[in-house]
Amino acid sequence: MSSWLHAWRTRRLPTQALAIGLGLLLLLAIAESLIVGDAWRDRDHALEALRTDARMGNDAKARELSQLLTDLYVTTRTISLLPAVRRPAPRNRASASDDVVDGRRFSATDAQTVVQLYLHLAEMLSVSEIYVVYDGFAPERGEVPFLMFDSVVVERSRNSARTATNLPAEREANDEPEQDEHEEYAEIVRQLAQFRREHATLPAGAPHGVASLVSPPVVTCDNSQYPSAQSGQERDRRGVLMSVPIYDQDTGAFKGLVTSVVRLNVLEARLVDLPLVPVTAPEWTRMRELGLEHATPAEYVLTRPASGIAVSDRRNDALQDIVSGRAAAGLTLTKALEVPSQSDWLLTRHVPQAAFDQIHAHARQRIATRSAVALSVIAAFAVVGWLLISQRRTAAQLKEMAEFDPLTGLPNRRQIDRRLDAGLRAAQLEGSPLALVMVDLDNFKAVNDTHGHAVGDLLLTEVARRFQKQLRAADDMPQSSDEAPALSPTVGRLGGDEFIVVLPRMDGQDAVALSERLLGAMAVPMVLDGHTLHMRASLGVAVHPEHGRSSSQLLRSADQAMYAAKRVEGSAVVVFQREVDHAAVRRSRLTADLRDALAHGQFELHYQTIVNVPRVRVDAAEALLRWQHPALGTISPAEFVPLLERSGLIVPVGLWALRRACEQLLAWQDAGSTIASVAVNVSVVQLAHSNFSSDALEVIAASGIEPERVTIEVTESVLMENPERSIAQLQQLRQAGVRVAIDDFGAGYSSLGYLRRLPVQVMKIDRSLLIDAVSPTGRAILAAMVDLAAELHLDCVAEGVETLEQFELLLDIGCRRVQGYLFARPLPPDEAAAAARRLDRHGGSFSDSFFAGLGRRSGFAELDG
Repeated sequence: MSSWLHAWRTRRLPTQALAIGLGLLLLLAIAESLIVGDAWRDRDHALEALRTDARMGNDAKARELSQLLTDLYVTTRTISLLPAVRRPAPRNRASASDDVVDGRRFSATDAQTVVQLYLHLAEMLSVSEIYVVYDGFAPERGEVPFLMFDSVVVERSRNSARTATNLPAEREANDEPEQDEHEEYAEIVRQLAQFRREHATLPAGAPHGVASLVSPPVVTCDNSQYPSAQSGQERDRRGVLMSVPIYDQDTGAFKGLVTSVVRLNVLEARLVDLPLVPVTAPEWTRMRELGLEHATPAEYVLTRPASGIAVSDRRNDALQDIVSGRAAAGLTLTKALEVPSQSDWLLTRHVPQAAFDQIHAHARQRIATRSAVALSVIAAFAVVGWLLISQRRTAAQLKEMAEFDPLTGLPNRRQIDRRLDAGLRAAQLEGSPLALVMVDLDNFKAVNDTHGHAVGDLLLTEVARRFQKQLRAADDMPQSSDEAPALSPTVGRLGGDEFIVVLPRMDGQDAVALSERLLGAMAVPMVLDGHTLHMRASLGVAVHPEHGRSSSQLLRSADQAMYAAKRVEGSAVVVFQREVDHAAVRRSRLTADLRDALAHGQFELHYQTIVNVPRVRVDAAEALLRWQHPALGTISPAEFVPLLERSGLIVPVGLWALRRACEQLLAWQDAGSTIASVAVNVSVVQLAHSNFSSDALEVIAASGIEPERVTIEVTESVLMENPERSIAQLQQLRQAGVRVAIDDFGAGYSSLGYLRRLPVQVMKIDRSLLIDAVSPTGRAILAAMVDLAAELHLDCVAEGVETLEQFELLLDIGCRRVQGYLFARPLPPDEAAAAARRLDRHGGSFSDSFFAGLGRRSGFAELDG
């Protein structure tokens, strides 16, 4: 026994050393595995971030170029569809001295209209030239296009070159390349033949479906980007011709083409997000002044294989190697551009392999460095490391147990901080917004003092339940379990009666709408332990990154906004501002008061009459909403209508306005008034409501008014937000007989592409076009709008007529219906009917005595009874 015990004691030390050695090796293997795994995860994350950024950048650039080429096509097509271009005999100019803008073949007013469209293109894309060429063009006989527009770009570039070089005009002329129209004219002849062969007649669905052609790169006659034959680059002489056909106005047969010449270096500048590709000395000076000479080279290549077009950043030598096949790209992304009638434009992005190699090298370097550190630390502090790991694991478990509020079950301040930090990281990575809402219950202390702390605890639990229900309804975005804490709306309790809501991927407008729903959830009385409680709350909203980029900044901003909301009487939502002013407090108060305005009868309708000029009578009126606040008096529609839209109250208020307008029209008809129809404005928010058209038709049917006596007015903004749903709603109203008008036409550019799709019968021209008509250009545009309405068989109404001179101008250009302060401002129903009667009794003509009572200072007429 003693010999065995001695042998065991002699072998104990080597055994323990072996155990420690094996333990150290195991620790080293674990550490190495963690280091490698962490490095690979960071590498994969960096690689994915690189691919994501490249993909998002390529998609964004594709959308930008698609819109650019679409605008170029649409504007060129617009010129080809002008009656002034389709009407003349198809004969080009015999020489450059032949002037066709003589009032017979082409009027100066029509030329000004085309010039305005050319200037629009020149500002948008620096288009070199626009040619209008009729079929049969024979440049070999010395013929030149019917119309040519190119002076703006050429003069700007030549003046710039002369100023920079300070050279005499004679020396410049000797160095300047010769203007060469040969390739342009030859390409125009080829395109005329192709259009004549393949697109001989106007498509039935025009303007949609009108074809276009894009030429291969040709030498253009514009030297604005190639001012020097000695130092210039040959590629700066080349451009492409984008052409659309002209069809005869009477027969619809092919007649010629309109072509816009776009320089390849102009496309290159748009591709690399620079104002221009610097060629001349003043251009390089300007680039250095802007700090853009060292801008990062672009990785994009714009191609159109059918035309042999390939545009890329000439500064990027690595990109040129990839395109030529001398080097391989680490990632290549190709996106087809969406351009009407041109489906083969491609945008390709080549991310160099060096970017990926750098990420891999950084990961390997991190592994080597951390492995060396881990080996030294484990060798010296193996036992201490195990103890620390055990302690940290235990602490993490305790921390997890301590991150939820024991009363409400909501995350507490610590857990909310974690989720807010995670949400901010995700927002910064994705470039998405994040909103923070601070909630404080009003008079919660009075509940505790009156009903006891037990009822107060029940109240907090019920508020938490209602808030969670609203957030679950708002969180309809599918997410993985790993993303849920960072990307899902979260409500937590900070302590006492304060709650906080984290709203990833929500901007300020969405956060305010959700806050309004939280207030709506609290508006329902709470029955707790036999007590009925009515609670209010103050909510402050802060948005990343506008109001703060860190969690502490956002919390401070939301807290300040919440205290500003507490200064508003009743429940309120206030968005943080650097200086919370009285206007913000007023908006919050009006938003709260709007909830009761309809029930308390504070809304009313005023009516502005619409004059039928040929019949010299008022035959329609537009209903305009007014709000008489019991304490603040009359509130401007410009102030309260956006609040109605943001809160969603515009839906019930809009139906009330439609019902009241129908009832008023019925009363006018019973009284024998000349007012035979009424127009009601409709918001985009109402059209977004799925049941709007059905609800509106029920209101009209219940009033007893024929649907054709009701006009629904919509603005151009309906084209920008869910146009398919809006058009479907308007189609349903049109099929039932309701008239549809597009309001403020001409104030924007969006409606031109949708005008034929919208089921409109009335075009209301915006008053800004009438104001601009003091100039020849403005008058030409206004006349073109009136002619456009006539061509489309639309009833045309000019808005904002305030002076006799404006009225006479509209009579001169053939506008048949007018509306404005010259005849009447918006009036209560009885006064509007009286104004219609006074006009009807005047005798059926607009004589000098009719306008004798014109109030020029006030801007509207007071007609004698």
